[in-house]
Amino acid sequence: MTGVVVVGDLLLDEDVDGRAERLCPDAPAPVLDVDAERDRPGGAGLAAVLLAASVPVRLVAALDEDDAARRLRGLLAGCVELVAGPGTGGTAVKTRLRADGRVLLRADRGAGRAASGFGRALGPALGGALRHSPGGGAVLVSDYGRGVAADARVRAALRSTRRPVVWDPHPRGGDPVPGTSVVTPNLSEACAVLGVPAPAPDDDEAVLRLADALRERWRVGAVVVTLGSRGAALHDGRRGDVVPAPPAVDGDPCGAGDRFAGELAAALGSGVALRRAVELGVAAASAFVAAGGAGTVRRTARGWGQPDSANSRSVRSAGA
Repeated sequence: MTGVVVVGDLLLDEDVDGRAERLCPDAPAPVLDVDAERDRPGGAGLAAVLLAASVPVRLVAALDEDDAARRLRGLLAGCVELVAGPGTGGTAVKTRLRADGRVLLRADRGAGRAASGFGRALGPALGGALRHSPGGGAVLVSDYGRGVAADARVRAALRSTRRPVVWDPHPRGGDPVPGTSVVTPNLSEACAVLGVPAPAPDDDEAVLRLADALRERWRVGAVVVTLGSRGAALHDGRRGDVVPAPPAVDGDPCGAGDRFAGELAAALGSGVALRRAVELGVAAASAFVAAGGAGTVRRTARGWGQPDSANSRSVRSAGA
């Protein structure tokens, strides 16, 4: 079974769920009566644990030495192989206060940055993690703009790997390494990089031109611009194509980009052709959103996934 190496920024997501049925007596703010509190890996960690439901996964990330980092290690234990380098500024924690499934407020703390010399501190473990990926397969760069993908030694190791590399970019992150196999910005990220307004929703040709312009700018093999409920636009320099999503179902899109990029990487690592791999990624992300998005991800005896959802398995293993 081919595996995936995920390289990127690791966050801790906290969900505090309850009911908001009254206001504070001293301020026009709701009072949340808490019913449950749940932790899950976020950022590159979410991409890793979702993939680990179907393929072996190794995660290369930065971790500080604090309580949130210890909690993250526990959440990942037994699911993914963690190769951790030094972090700084405190582990990044995103806390969502939710009433009846709707977010009232998000509170962020911790920088969650890779420490200076992150790649040097990992030493031979960095090159080994990429050269000897679990079962062969591909590399997924899950860049949340916190320094792992910007480290000079990490970038050199990514340039030298012979495995397919999928790069999921972030507005605060740097450019992908030239020669990357596929880059997967969403439409707003793509427009921001090029400094152009978003095209009309039904203008497929304009989106494909955008994808090709990014491919040339970044000097990468292909660009896939994700379009939410519309699917994704792919350009590999020879041709462009829009891959439609299944009929839209309302749901929480949080984490859909991680799910798409992970499934795309796993498919490419298994030898699936690019267009078909994009189709599988779109199908997996659509099912993930329909099942409730990242907020429904739980750890069970089988690992991390969405309970009572076939989406916890790869759509490749489901015969898609």
